[in-house]
Amino acid sequence: MKFIHKKIPEDINITKRHPLSNLAHLLGMVIIIGVIGFVLLGVTADLISRWISPEMEAKIGNSLLTMVSDNEIKDDKRIKYLTELIYSLPKKDEEIRLPLKLHLIESDVVNAFVIAGGHIFIHTALLKTVESENELAFVLAHELGHFQERHPINGLGRGIIFMLVANILNFGTHVNVPDILSLGSELYLMNYSRKQETAADLYALERIINRYGHGGHTMQFFKRLEKDEAEGNLVKVSEYFSTHPRSKERIERLMLEAEKQTWKMQGDATSVSNI
Repeated sequence: MKFIHKKIPEDINITKRHPLSNLAHLLGMVIIIGVIGFVLLGVTADLISRWISPEMEAKIGNSLLTMVSDNEIKDDKRIKYLTELIYSLPKKDEEIRLPLKLHLIESDVVNAFVIAGGHIFIHTALLKTVESENELAFVLAHELGHFQERHPINGLGRGIIFMLVANILNFGTHVNVPDILSLGSELYLMNYSRKQETAADLYALERIINRYGHGGHTMQFFKRLEKDEAEGNLVKVSEYFSTHPRSKERIERLMLEAEKQTWKMQGDATSVSNI
C-alpha cells in the first residue's frame, strides 16, 4: 500500500464556533462550578456547625463581642426590661439553647441583631422608633428565632470556611485568624438567607400570639418601613434591615400564615413606657 501524505488543514485547531460563543460557554462553566462549590462549602459549614457544643459556641460569641459592641450602654434600667421581655417570649416547654445576654448600643441607626452565644444587640434608635411593646417584642422574637434555629453559628461557620478557602486559593495573601473571624462575622451578620428570615418571622409571630393572645400591632414597625420604601424616603436603618425581605412581602407572608393558623390578628397595644 502506497503511503499518501495528506496536507494538514491550517485551521485544524481552530474551533468552528464563534469566539464569543466559546467565551460564553467558558464563563458559564466557571459560574456553574463556582455555584456548586459555593453550595458544597455551605453544606459542609452547616454540618460542621452542628458539631459545635454549646460551651464552644459561648466562647465564640464572647470572642466576637469586642468586634460588635462599640458604644455599649451599661447599667441601664432598659436592659432589665428588655431582658425580661425577651425571656417572656418562648413557649413554656421551649428550652433556650444558651443563657441570653442583651446588649444596649447607643446609636442613631435603627438596628437589632443576634450573634453566636446568645448575645442580642438592640440600638437605642430602635427603642425610639417602636410605638408599642408588641412591635418591640416582635423584633426581639425575630432575633430569638434566629438564635434558636442556630442561624448565627451556621452563618459564622460559612463565613469562616469561605474566608479560609479564599486565603488558600490566594497564595500570595496571608490572613490571620482574628482577621478571618472578623470578616466571617461581617459576612454572617449581613447575609441571612430568605429561608432563614422567613423562619425567624414565623417563629416571632407564633411567640407573639402565645405571649399576648393576638398579633395586633406586631407589624406596625414594618408597615412604616413599607410606607417609607413606597415613598422613596431615606430611612436611617442599618444595612442589616435593608437586606431583609421587603416589608410588604414579609407582612403579606405573615398575614397568610396567620389566616392559615386562624390566629387572631387584632387586639390592644401594650405600651413601652419603660423605655
